[in-house]
Amino acid sequence: MFMQLSVQSMIMPKNQQKSIARPWNQGRRIYPGMATRFFTGAAGFSSAMRVYSERGHEKHVLAAALFACCLAFSHAQTDIPTRPRLGVLPFSGGPGGDGQTIADLLSSCPNVLRAFALVPIPPAAVPAVSEHRLQASAFADSDTLAEIGRIIGADYVLSGHLRRLGRRNLVIASVIHVESFELVAGYYRTYRSFWEARGFLPSMSRSLVEAALKRPAAGAPPTLAVAPWQITPEAQALGDDAPRVFDAAELHDLETLAQILAIRIARSGEYAVLPRASSMAAAMRAWEIRVADERAATLERLIQVIMGILDAPDEAAPEDLYGVAAVTSVGRAAGADFVLSLETRALDGVNVFAAQILRTEDGGLLAGAGGSYGRIGEGANLMAELAFALAEGDAAPELVAALERRRRRIGVFGDTARFWSLGAFAGTSFADPWAVGGLQATLAPLPFSFLRLGFELGFISEMEGADFHSMYPSAHAAFFLPFSWGGLHVGAGGGFMIASYAFHGVYYERRTALADFAAGVNIRNVFDVSYSLRTDFSTAGGRFSVGFTHRFRIR
Repeated sequence: MFMQLSVQSMIMPKNQQKSIARPWNQGRRIYPGMATRFFTGAAGFSSAMRVYSERGHEKHVLAAALFACCLAFSHAQTDIPTRPRLGVLPFSGGPGGDGQTIADLLSSCPNVLRAFALVPIPPAAVPAVSEHRLQASAFADSDTLAEIGRIIGADYVLSGHLRRLGRRNLVIASVIHVESFELVAGYYRTYRSFWEARGFLPSMSRSLVEAALKRPAAGAPPTLAVAPWQITPEAQALGDDAPRVFDAAELHDLETLAQILAIRIARSGEYAVLPRASSMAAAMRAWEIRVADERAATLERLIQVIMGILDAPDEAAPEDLYGVAAVTSVGRAAGADFVLSLETRALDGVNVFAAQILRTEDGGLLAGAGGSYGRIGEGANLMAELAFALAEGDAAPELVAALERRRRRIGVFGDTARFWSLGAFAGTSFADPWAVGGLQATLAPLPFSFLRLGFELGFISEMEGADFHSMYPSAHAAFFLPFSWGGLHVGAGGGFMIASYAFHGVYYERRTALADFAAGVNIRNVFDVSYSLRTDFSTAGGRFSVGFTHRFRIR
């Protein structure tokens, strides 16, 4: 009788219940729905306790109250959604502590904090993290990442790599799902300085979070394993006797390109990409041993044929060192539906790159693409085009054309060292004219410099009763030093001042060519504060101005 009354007192009428959505950026707290359930149940038990206390059943009342309060609170706890847990590892490579700093800044971005519950790195995971940081390859072993994720209790692990790419730096970041080893999100970008890297971290975090959280719970795409490289040295490709061995830097370049290609394919959503794992490497090593044994047996038979011990075979058996069978063995080791086969050849200083997607079951070709590149930067652009050809099918040509248009725009407006802008300003010359205002634009065909064109109107004279106005078109060449919060600029140029006075019916006009030296600071690409020193080499004056700037920039 008492339990029935108590449970009924906990149940709210349906017309009083409301669904309360919990924002991701709030911590665990007592929500209105939880409080309503809890205190409604408490009120019911309070009335029941009074009734049963009068009858001398205090012990039964206390036990039942404790049980029901626990039941009510546990029921309310079911309303709390849990965020996936993310472990952020220090980025490997790069100068000094840049990798650790970028990882720390990335993990503190609001996009990451809203979407994930960050998991600290405990002392037990330090050896695995140290092993990860010592890896020179951009293609981190997913086994190591999964081991770290399991130690720290994370659902996802974010790792990254920094390296030099010609005259620029390259950052590659990836998010691995701990249970499935899947590459759920990836990002790569080039930059000149650490300050420039800080500028794109918000867009980097947004891209990684959006890609990781859109991972489908049902109807997942087929899995795609990334096989180790098949490298044909230059001399071997040309039939020479002394094949050239790829050095460590070239192998590092190839691994970087493989990571970029895997990220681009994962972005398409057509495949669930499985990065390198120890099982894949073991399968390839076993195949290499088998091929080496077959080569030794073939050489022994050839010697016996030459010595007349055996008859010559009717036709030579085809040799396939890294053929379809070797690649598909990697797919079977990873349990993948398909496998991505990568091959490169060095011919006359040009790297020829080929990529194929093969069915693991029978080795059938599903898609293939190839191209050539000279420098590693050109190879990074080629990977994006190959990813479209491999994953997008008939839509690939249109997507490649759109990518080329975007690259051209980024080449002009995507470089933080190129300041393209349009704005307006107002200020004073501390003399005639006392009030100035105008428009200005900056053109930046070269990095770290710009050409500024301006047109200024001036009003108000220090002469009492004088009607004054002026026009001043000008041009400056300036040096620009960008920072994460804006930039500094210093330059010189000239203009032509046209000033007119009207005083008691007398009109006077003066035209003067001026040299102009200017310096200023741009704040957040929005506000520009500058000072200009103007002189005709007989007199001098200055102008202080504050302006609004719209910067044309593609992030």
